[in-house]
This record gives sequence, structure tokens and C-alpha cells, in this order.
Amino acid sequence: MRNLSILFLSFLLFTCNSSDDNTKASFKVDLLLTDVVNQNILPAVDYFVSESVNLNTAVETYLAASTEFNLEALRVQWQVSAKAYGNIYAFNIGDVRGQFMHQALFNWPTLPTAIENILINNEVVDEALVLRLSPQIKTLSGLEYLLFGDDLATVNAAFVSSEKRRNYLKYTALELKTQSERLQGIWGTVNSGAYASTFIANQETGIKGSFNLLYNGLFNLIDNAKITKIGKPAGLENSDNVNPEISQAYFSHTSLAIIENNIKSLEAVYFNPNGLGISDYVYATIDNDELNNAVEAKIAEVYAAIDAIPTNFYTAITSNPEEVENLHEKLGELGVLFSVDVRSILSIIITTTDNDGD
Repeated sequence: MRNLSILFLSFLLFTCNSSDDNTKASFKVDLLLTDVVNQNILPAVDYFVSESVNLNTAVETYLAASTEFNLEALRVQWQVSAKAYGNIYAFNIGDVRGQFMHQALFNWPTLPTAIENILINNEVVDEALVLRLSPQIKTLSGLEYLLFGDDLATVNAAFVSSEKRRNYLKYTALELKTQSERLQGIWGTVNSGAYASTFIANQETGIKGSFNLLYNGLFNLIDNAKITKIGKPAGLENSDNVNPEISQAYFSHTSLAIIENNIKSLEAVYFNPNGLGISDYVYATIDNDELNNAVEAKIAEVYAAIDAIPTNFYTAITSNPEEVENLHEKLGELGVLFSVDVRSILSIIITTTDNDGD
């Protein structure tokens, strides 16, 4: 009887597992990838490009009339553009990652001393010089320092009194526009030769498969937010040394808004409201929404943790350490759901992530 019971239990487990495998196998991953590309990735990239163009236009407007009013408008546009970048960071995958696009768009932390040395040590700052400079003293990061490095009146006066500083601003904004358009060209539209088409067509199941790349992009976003954006500046990752100046976008106090947009982009891919998302794949595999509900609840907790920080992140590191630690913990818990629970259900291979800035 004991042997018969074991045999019967084994048969049930085999039947259940076979059913799950068959359901998972019948799910159309290519359709999921098509929906994510067309409804999430391409619109987000196009929006970032449009805001990079708008940023360049705002720079031109300011340089034509260098008033504090125009500078304030330029600052606002920088924040809009930076948050738009937050919407696309998860898609730094495949050919895009291979061409180091994230370093070309938002390479941080900012290096103010290096920027000032360029201005001091060069008689002329022109487009050729700026093109040769390291991305870490250009991109959205370099623009942020130039625009927010001091109070409005002081920053405006510095631009008015220095043609080199104005040129640095001009050509850095122009290069950002060019690089954003290069990103758009890499993804392209869903047609022959564009990475969007190649990405959708790639049905490999290993680490090079498009779904695995997409999933790793989402996990990398969480891991990067937890470790690099929150943990290291706040002294919560392998060291209790606090260093707010290695946080992202601290001059403009946009750090938390960028993280929020990061999470919104992840949520949109996971729970795609307009088509297939990862939640559909999970449901097709386990035939219930328990895990999806857990992910949804944890994302809500991350948003709540962001909202609970009453000031900008740079200040909160020392003034509100408990709230900062709570955000760090909630990001870690969301990361566990992605790196353990969902990963196991969907047989994902987690690969090395980027934790050295965007």
C-alpha cells in the first residue's frame, strides 16, 4: 500500500507538472514581445527623444536670451527629460546595451571638478572639444551640474560671463539630442533591419533570448535602484559610509522622481494594460494570480516608500534615514520576487547587472 501511495503521488505530481509545462509552452512569447515593443519600448524611446529635442531647443532659447526666466524654464525641461530617461532604462538590453547607449545618455555620478577643469584649461570650448570628452562629464549628468550647480541667479551669472560655459552647455545638449536619436535609430520601427524586429523574432530560450533579456532589464532596474541609487549613497550596501554626492540627479533633487519613473516602466511591462504582459505569462504557467498579486502589492509598497520621504533624497539620507532605509528594503523585497519567485516560474536566467550608474 505504501508503494502504491508513493506511485500515485508521483503520478499526480508528474501530471500537474506536465500540465503546467504544456500551458507554458502554449503561451505565445513572441506576441508578448510584440506588444511590449510596440506599446512600451518604442513609445518610451520616442518620448525620450522628443524631450531631448525639447531640451536642446530650451538651451537654444536660453542662449539667445540668457535671463533667469529662460534658465528656470530650461531647468524644468531638464527634469522632464531626465524623468523621460527613467522610462527607458529597463530597455538598456541587447544591441542597445552592446552600443553603450546608457553611458552616452545619462552617465553618473557627475564630476563637477572635471567639468570646471575643462573650462579652465581650454582657451576655446567648441563642438570638436566636447565630442572628445568623456561621457561622464557630458550627457544628462553634465547638463544637470551646469544648470543646477548653484542657485538660479549665480548659475545665470556664470553663463552670462563665460562664453566657454555657454558653449559647453550648447554642445553637450546638442550631443544628447544626437545620441537620443541614435538610440531611436537602433530600435527603429518593426521592419526589416531594425532591432525591434530582430528582438521580436528572437525566440531563443537561453540567456540570449529576447524574453530573458527583457526580464533581466527589469531586474537590473530594481537592483540598480536598490544598490546604486539608494543603498550606496545612504550607506546601506556593505558599508555604513554615507555619501550623498554619488546619488543620481542630486543637484536638481530629481533622484526619487527618476526612480518612480523606473518603477512605472517596470509596472507597465509586467501588467501591460493594453496587451500581453509578464503577468499574463505567469498566469498561463501557474493558472492563478497569487504571484501577480504579490508583485502588484510590492510595487505599491515601493511607491508608498518613495512618497513617505518628505524631502529630496540628498537631504533625506541624513534627515530621514528610516524612510530611506524603508525604500531600500522595499526595493530589495521587490527584487526577491523577481530574482526568485517569478524567475523560477518562468525559468529565467539572471545575468550580471549594472550597478555603476545609469
